[in-house]
Amino acid sequence: MKTQRELTKMRDAELLRDYRSKLGEAMKRGGEINRRQIVEEVLATGRPRYYLQFTQAYNVMTRINHRGITGRKLTLKNEMWLEIYEKMRKTMAENEGLVMHEALARVLQSERASRYFITPRYAYRYIYDVQRAARNNN
Repeated sequence: MKTQRELTKMRDAELLRDYRSKLGEAMKRGGEINRRQIVEEVLATGRPRYYLQFTQAYNVMTRINHRGITGRKLTLKNEMWLEIYEKMRKTMAENEGLVMHEALARVLQSERASRYFITPRYAYRYIYDVQRAARNNN
């Protein structure tokens, strides 16, 4: 089983691939390249996998099932959990007799997120750090 740190690295690698793809498209179009705008576009339109540990996701789904989302404001992380919860409930409704942990496993394995659930600041910092490291190694 992968650790959350390994899963985060995998998500960040997918983010970097999506960013490089969008950057390549922007370079082909020509004109001015705004890296922040490209990062924001990737965050809004990217469809990454859910890089989560099953046990953590199951615990959160159980909590949502019993108490709903707690807290006053809807954070990016809570938005992600609610999206997974809705997909899990839909999978259960479409497959009679499917229990929650089986539906959750299907969602985590086969579904993609509607967007990246990370802040633009984190994404931009990560991409900047990767680019800086590449420049320093050359």
